[in-house]
Amino acid sequence: MQWNPKATELFNWTVKEAVGKYFHETLIAPEYYSQYLSEIKSFENSSVGQVPHKTIELIAVRKDRSEFDCALGISPTQIKGKDYFICFMSDITERKLATKKLDKQKEFYENILNHLPTDIAVFDPDHRYLFVNPGGIKDPELRKYIIGKDDFEYCEYRNRDKSLAQLRRNQFLEVKDSNKEIRWEDSVVDPDGNTITHLRRIFPVHNEHGELSMVIGMGLDITDRKMLEEKQTLLVKQLSTQNTQLVDFCNIVSHNLRGPLVNMSMLVEFIEESEDTEEQEMLILKLKPVIDNLHTTFNELVESIQIKQDLEIKSVNVLFEDCLKRTIEGLDVEINKCGATLDVDFEPAPLVYFPQKYLFSIFHNLVSNALKYQSPQRKFIIKIRTKKLENTILLTVEDNGLGIDLVKHKENFFKIGKVFHHHPNAKGFGLFMTKTQVEAMDGKIWVESTPGVGSTFFIEFKIHYL
Repeated sequence: MQWNPKATELFNWTVKEAVGKYFHETLIAPEYYSQYLSEIKSFENSSVGQVPHKTIELIAVRKDRSEFDCALGISPTQIKGKDYFICFMSDITERKLATKKLDKQKEFYENILNHLPTDIAVFDPDHRYLFVNPGGIKDPELRKYIIGKDDFEYCEYRNRDKSLAQLRRNQFLEVKDSNKEIRWEDSVVDPDGNTITHLRRIFPVHNEHGELSMVIGMGLDITDRKMLEEKQTLLVKQLSTQNTQLVDFCNIVSHNLRGPLVNMSMLVEFIEESEDTEEQEMLILKLKPVIDNLHTTFNELVESIQIKQDLEIKSVNVLFEDCLKRTIEGLDVEINKCGATLDVDFEPAPLVYFPQKYLFSIFHNLVSNALKYQSPQRKFIIKIRTKKLENTILLTVEDNGLGIDLVKHKENFFKIGKVFHHHPNAKGFGLFMTKTQVEAMDGKIWVESTPGVGSTFFIEFKIHYL
């Protein structure tokens, strides 16, 4: 064994002390003997010049038996026909300490990232994954697999639609080209059928030279916040509706109840002033229908206002035919009196998931309204149809009655207390209640009408799959 001065400085052995000793027994910790000898043996069956230089890391030993981290380079050579090995040894203690420090820092920060309530992914400038936390991919094997790969490879591995990978690539390129952060919301349905909404953002990170070094993507689950926002929006809408209803209620009370109250007051005065018993009895009899009318009007007002408050109303599968049959039975006298013909077809959509009492009320109001405003100039026909659309069921109630001037009344059509033709029983509650019941269940209602031709009411029910 030959020995240079740097080796003396590193191991504290003089040339005279070192020459003649076995290399590995003198300079290498015992637990690394086998590794060293194995590397030396690997050169035996190879020609010099055909085997590359090898470098291994191990623990070296000084003369005083103190140890340090060492990088050992081994190069085979021939001198005067004999095989030799040139070994290069360097103290890598500081490098190993720096590496351990970096590893600890990496472990520290990864531990933080892995426990954040967000999903985090880090990409290199070519859109390949450098890091993904459990929030992004729960399965540790998948997290390990994805490092160094892109979304197209990941989608292919998971048998997923590549359109998702293309969308993410487009977002990555937008950030890379613009050097600006982008944000968006996306919603997915989990295996349990729940809609999960995330607020996502990706942003570029540049090095000291202004070059893109990585892109970081983050996603925060905002499902609870979205649900709260939706509830708040619904509450604001409900409060606004209630305020409008309150104003309407006050107007209707002042208008519809004033007359009966005045009549009652006058009749009571007449009763008090009259000394004739028979006249008093006659006046009392006149008082009863006024009170009944007042009671009916008040109940209708309360019912129309309470629909929006009925948050516990239960929906069931209801047959349109059953509700219409009940309606016809209740309006049988009026239908027969005018000789009306009902043309009905519920076959395309025979039932709907809806509160039964609401559906009956809707049929009753639409059919009774049609009967009130029939045209005396032609045989009266009411056509009732259902139709199944993509996500809704459409109910139409068409008549050939008097019709309504929508140019004049469109803005007030479904408002409480609004009437469009003179009729002794018209109070303006039916259409208001119908609209309120439909919208309370997230449905829609609208009308098409031509004066002198007739009207068609359209009601759209949401389809609920049970």
